[in-house]
Formats: sequence, structure tokens, C-alpha cells
Amino acid sequence: MTNKYDWLLKKTPRSVDAMKLWDQNPRLNPNEDYHSLVDFADEITITDSDRKDFIALAKSIVDKGFIPADPVVLWQDDNTKKYYVAEGNRRILALKLLRNPLNAPKSIRATFLKLASEIDRNSIDKIPVSISPTFDDAEWYISQRNSISSLQRRWSSEQQKRWLYDLYEKYNGDIDVIRSKIDMTEPELQKNIRVLKLKNLINEVKEDFTDEEFAKLSSIRFPITNFERFFTSASVREKWGIEFKDYDYLLKSNKKSFLGAFTQAVKRMVLPDKDPARIDSRSWGTTDDEAAILDSLPEVSFVEDVIEEAFDESIDTPENGLDDDTVSEEVFDQPVVKDDPFRPKLIHSSYCILSDNARLRDVFNELKRIPFTYPNAIAASIRIFLDMAVLNFIKTETLETELCKVYKCSLQEVTLSHRLEFLKKKVPTKQEKIISKLLNPSNQFSLDVLNGYQHNTDNHYITKEFLNRFWNSLFPLVEKLVVINEA
Repeated sequence: MTNKYDWLLKKTPRSVDAMKLWDQNPRLNPNEDYHSLVDFADEITITDSDRKDFIALAKSIVDKGFIPADPVVLWQDDNTKKYYVAEGNRRILALKLLRNPLNAPKSIRATFLKLASEIDRNSIDKIPVSISPTFDDAEWYISQRNSISSLQRRWSSEQQKRWLYDLYEKYNGDIDVIRSKIDMTEPELQKNIRVLKLKNLINEVKEDFTDEEFAKLSSIRFPITNFERFFTSASVREKWGIEFKDYDYLLKSNKKSFLGAFTQAVKRMVLPDKDPARIDSRSWGTTDDEAAILDSLPEVSFVEDVIEEAFDESIDTPENGLDDDTVSEEVFDQPVVKDDPFRPKLIHSSYCILSDNARLRDVFNELKRIPFTYPNAIAASIRIFLDMAVLNFIKTETLETELCKVYKCSLQEVTLSHRLEFLKKKVPTKQEKIISKLLNPSNQFSLDVLNGYQHNTDNHYITKEFLNRFWNSLFPLVEKLVVINEA
């Protein structure tokens, strides 16, 4: 008797370059578009741990070859007739970048250029794959693989829940169909889908979040476990009027009031790890902790009609007992302007660098933390960072050979000024103008001034204002040389 899953046992050699990555892969952020290998790789390597794991995967392929022990599953799209990767997207992406390392994003390009030089690319031209008869069959395998397997990198809790919810929506809540595709009891299904339906309320109050907050809340890296622990706790359900029934939740409290408290709670779930106001497993651990946190959040009303004008513009005025200084300093928390020449740190905390160069990352992160009580260290570090960023760009863009040919010496012997002169023709007009100013000794933000931080004794170039302005002038160039994201 033929088993309907015999296709899993049959392996067919397929071209790595011809396979299409799946942009609905639950490992990817559903709010982003993925059109190129760089798009996929940027998302797969968005955190330091993700980047290390992905590079380790590629290095393993280089060291041991591609081992087809875990099936790579494809299905053929009925319309385009192209083959898409249902299972094994990370492995196929690593293979594609090893075959064509210039397609890697700048954050990992140097590493992939090195790894690609150590492998025979023809050896990974084709690999054995399992071809699913239909996407439904592939869907079953995906669910089984990522629910019970311990032999591969498991999906995160958010990714698993999102996949489950997508199945629930696709099959109109048909539990028998869903359970045939995923190894989970009905109570587990109910619990997970209720949590995701609650999380979807974030979209109803989107205007109450900053762009930065909403990006974190809608990301696949949102701390869904903390969210689930909070909203399934008996104290929250009782105080906020949440009742669970089958695959749904019922709200017994006033919805507008509930959403106000909901908004503040989820905002606190995406605060930095060390922020004392953050709601996570450490702060939400005992009955006393839960009571204190709930008391600190807006009260949820059970009255049907909440008075719209309960709070008006007069509440924070001097007539209500607040003087002008109190209003300006306490009621309104003015954020630090990122390009303010008097800001307390050279690099604003919202910026992060993506690079496989550990020292480059370290210098950047230290410049985010070091206070201006150490102006000489900051000044020297700007010069060091620029030098490292220029060198990194030359390597990731594979310009070493051309550069060395121009100056007729080894890469290490080419000075920073010559490297910058060389890059003028390799960057857009905006960055070219910045380099021209750097190379002009009469300009106040020049390479001469940067070099002077090591060789001269001028003190007027190490004030907080000057160093901040120098960094502001360099920033558009730095963004071109390395990958910098803003949270």
C-alpha cells in the first residue's frame, strides 16, 4: 500500500540557484516585504544571536559539506511553475550566499566572501530535496517539523503561534483539519489562538504607539510568552474583565477603558531589559508583584459609558496647582534630539550597527555608552571607528585588488586619506561631498583634525558640542560604509 507521505522519502537533485525562498516563512516578519536575498538575509540575521547562528550554519556547510539528513521540502506554485522552499529556508539561503557572496548584506558580506573562498561552489550547485505534491502536504510537514523536532533550530513561540493562527484563519476554524496538520491537543490550540486574538488588539490602538513601539510590538520577536503569562493570569482576567471561552475571549469590562490599560501594559513589555518598569518574567513573578503592577496601570472600568471629557486640557495648568517649571519638566518628558550638539552621548541609543566585524561593533557600542567626561577617548575613537568602517566597506565591496593596484602597495600600507580619496568615486554624491570636506585641511571637520586627536594638543576640538557636530557631519558617510539601523 502506498503511503501518501512517500514523497518525503524520494530525493530529487535541484539547482540551489533556481529555488525560491518563501516570503511567508514564519521566521520572517509578516509586516515586511522580501524581494531579494539581502531582504531575507537581513531579517534572518537581525539580532546578534541570529547572525552568529546563521554564520555557524554556513561555516558547517563549508567544513562538512551539505548534509541532506534533514529534508529540504519544496512545492511547485501552480501559476508560476517555480519551486518554493517550504522547509529549509535558512539552509537554502546559506547555500545561495556561499555560491554568490556578493548578494549577502553588508553586515555579513565579509564573512561570506571568506567562507565562499574555502568551498568548491560546484559542490553545492545542486542538492537533494523532497518535492511535495501540493502545498497542503508541505503545510502538514512544516507543522510537524516545527512542533516536535529537536534536530533543527525551532521556531520561536511567536512564530509557532503565528503559524497556528494562520492555519486557523485559512481553514475557517475547522479544528479537525488543523489538528490533522499539527500535533497539538484541542485545549492547547484554544489557549494559543486566544492569546493571538488578544495580541491582535494592538492593531486597534496602533495610533497610541510611537513608530518605534509599534515596530517592536508587531515584530516576530515580540515577547509573546510574557504577553501570554500576563493576560492568562487570574488576577488580570478578574480585574480587567477577561473571560476565556473555547477559541475566543469575552470582554466584560468597558472596551475603551480596557484598551487604555492594555496599551500601557504592552508598551511596558517592549521596554529595554533593564528598565525597572518593564513587564516580564522577572517582574511578574509573585502575587505581590502582580498586584503592584496592576495598581500602576490605568484602572479598567466596568461602566458601559465612560465620560469622554473625563480629562481635559486644564488638568496640567498652573491653575491646578502646577507651576510653569513643573509642567515643562515633569508633565512633558522632552526626548533627546538625536542631532543635538549638546546631547549627553555621541551616538543616540536608538541606533544599532549590524556587522560581522566584532571590533567594529564593539567600538560603535562603546561610543553609545561613553559619557563626555572622557572627551579624549571619544575623539580618538571617532578616528579609529572611521578607519575601521572604511576598511570594512572596501572588503565587503571587494575593492581591495583595485585599491592596491591604484596605489601599488598592500592594503595595510594604504593610508586612510588615500582610501578615502579612492572611495570618492565609489559612493553617491552626498557621501562624496563629505569625503571631500574630510580631505580638505581647512575644513573644521577634516581628517587633519581627526589625526590631531592622536598627534596634537589642541583642546578646542574636544568639547562636547564640537565632537557631536563632527559626528553629525560624518553620519551620512558612516551609514553608507556600514549597516546602521534605527530602532
